[in-house]
Amino acid sequence: MDKSLNWNIETDTCQIGTADITRVVDLDRQAFAPRIIFPEATDEIFQKHSANLHDQNFDRNTLDLFLSFHAYLLRIKNKTILVDMCVGNDKSRIERPVWHKRKGPFIKNLNNIGIKTTDIDYVMCTHLHADHVGWNTQLLDGRWVPTFPNAEYIFSKKEYNHWENGDGRYSEKEKLLHGSFYDSVMPVIKSGQARLVPSNFNLGVGVQLEPAYGHTPGNIIIHIEDGQEHALLCGDTLHHPIQLDYPGWKTNFCSDPEQAIITRINLLEEYADTKTLILPAHFHSKDLGLISKVDGQYILRVKD
Repeated sequence: MDKSLNWNIETDTCQIGTADITRVVDLDRQAFAPRIIFPEATDEIFQKHSANLHDQNFDRNTLDLFLSFHAYLLRIKNKTILVDMCVGNDKSRIERPVWHKRKGPFIKNLNNIGIKTTDIDYVMCTHLHADHVGWNTQLLDGRWVPTFPNAEYIFSKKEYNHWENGDGRYSEKEKLLHGSFYDSVMPVIKSGQARLVPSNFNLGVGVQLEPAYGHTPGNIIIHIEDGQEHALLCGDTLHHPIQLDYPGWKTNFCSDPEQAIITRINLLEEYADTKTLILPAHFHSKDLGLISKVDGQYILRVKD
């Protein structure tokens, strides 16, 4: 394998041509019982050996699955871009206790790699679920305001239109998307920093959106290309490496589970055994990289 196409576990980075991609963690190794995510999961399945299940993503004692909640920081052609804004801090998420009123280290983690909130040129969200928009905003003097004051926020118009209810007015008590539409999307719309774009939007710096419907009605994936090298930020098209074993499993979090399955299988078929890095929103660092298909089974081609 070309070493340049490996995800560097030590630095949590990779390089695509001259572009740098860094994983910026908000919440790591959150445990979920398998059936919370996958209704077809059984204990027997997880007790079998799988080449895609490792200690960083699976607890062999409890059978819990671990998900990471992180953004990708992209530095490409003098632009600094953040993709998928995780859970956020101070958000009321009563139905998700681990996310509720958090005081997490995301901004500190950005600062630790030399990035200030004022440095971000673009914020992009593969979809508008609560765990992908949380750091769009922060609580300042009792008000939700955009976290990145100089950024243009890129939202899929199809995705936004699906969740928006006409006049855009929401109260905090209306728990659309666990309340995240109220506290993490609408403040960006009201600030004038949002740009609603088609699902195939091209940012013009080697960053191209592509429709990937199913998980949500306007779900997109994001292509990163520089020179002959290519990475795919695929959001929740893949939630966990177990879906490489069972790509036909439905999830409890998808708006259209059948379409989500078609989208996922098409993605795996297209990029297995290629040099495209697959970078999902919830895989841990050791699971990021290339995918192969061996004897009809998808497997991670991770760094040795």
